Amino acid sequence: VYSALNYSVLDVCKALFFFTFRGVGLYRQLRKIHPVAPGWYFAIFCSSYAYLSFFQRLLTQLEPEFVITANDHNAPNRCMLAMAHHLGIKTVYLQHASVSKLFPALRVNYAFLDGQSALDTYKECEVNQPRNQRPVAMPQIFLSGQKKHLARKDKTGNKKVGLAVNSLDDTSAVIGFVLDLVNQGCQVHVRWHPGQPLQDIKRYLATLSDVTDITLSDPNTETISAFFDEIGYLIAGNSSIHLEAALAGVTPIYCEITLADTHDYYGYVKSGLVKTAALPRDVINIINGSGDDFKPELNAVRYYSATYLTEWDGKEGELVGECLSKIALSEELPIMPKKLIEP
Repeated sequence: VYSALNYSVLDVCKALFFFTFRGVGLYRQLRKIHPVAPGWYFAIFCSSYAYLSFFQRLLTQLEPEFVITANDHNAPNRCMLAMAHHLGIKTVYLQHASVSKLFPALRVNYAFLDGQSALDTYKECEVNQPRNQRPVAMPQIFLSGQKKHLARKDKTGNKKVGLAVNSLDDTSAVIGFVLDLVNQGCQVHVRWHPGQPLQDIKRYLATLSDVTDITLSDPNTETISAFFDEIGYLIAGNSSIHLEAALAGVTPIYCEITLADTHDYYGYVKSGLVKTAALPRDVINIINGSGDDFKPELNAVRYYSATYLTEWDGKEGELVGECLSKIALSEELPIMPKKLIEP
């Protein structure tokens, strides 16, 4: 069953009712907490009145066993989870990418996290829980591994370099970096971000598409697995693609082509998951030196994806499905849940 986000007349009336009686108070509260927020985001905060009305109607009609989301920090999903809690429907969170300590505190009934790293990060997010918010039960947390299916192959001898561009990277710096690598004898497969601005993509196409030893990867047409099949090394800055590369058998290299606000945002350098490089010549040294010998530490990978090289490796989706089935039937679970806050 697919339900589009279409508001009924009653949804609109409810939203207007809440806005009439709560809008002014919301504005004042936001201005007190963050003076700039009302001017930039007040409409987004007010949209919660419409989302809550919609999800109240939808969930009341469907009466689902679970409400499942892979995003716990945007307005629609926050409202869906809040209404599910209000109606007594079990909520489930499936982690889909690396998490940040800027996220809201984790408040669902069941959370399927990739690994201990996500759990440690969410523990730091506890300070983000509003004190005056209605209490919600602490979640049961399962470390169920990274849920993208990535084929792992032996990359020994494959010296082709993949470069994953961040949408915030300076386009000129990226082009210069790539051309420098090629001039030093590298083959480079450049993949821009799915959210890359169109003008950046046009510039990459115009500048790089006809250069020998450079190929381009469009994320809208080439899957991430196909991208990894082409390369032996991955260059990226602050991106969770490093973890995906390690799981696929590609050597990840952390390199900030454009200076980042936060170095090693996800902790991959600190944990030993990646090699580090500052300049193209550093990448060349890795490839020609110890590159083929470098493999991420087993525990470093498992810190981010608990099922790495276990019986559930590559079957994380089945693991989550089995857990949910057993929860619905009140049966014994295949893995023990973790606690967000230790007693």
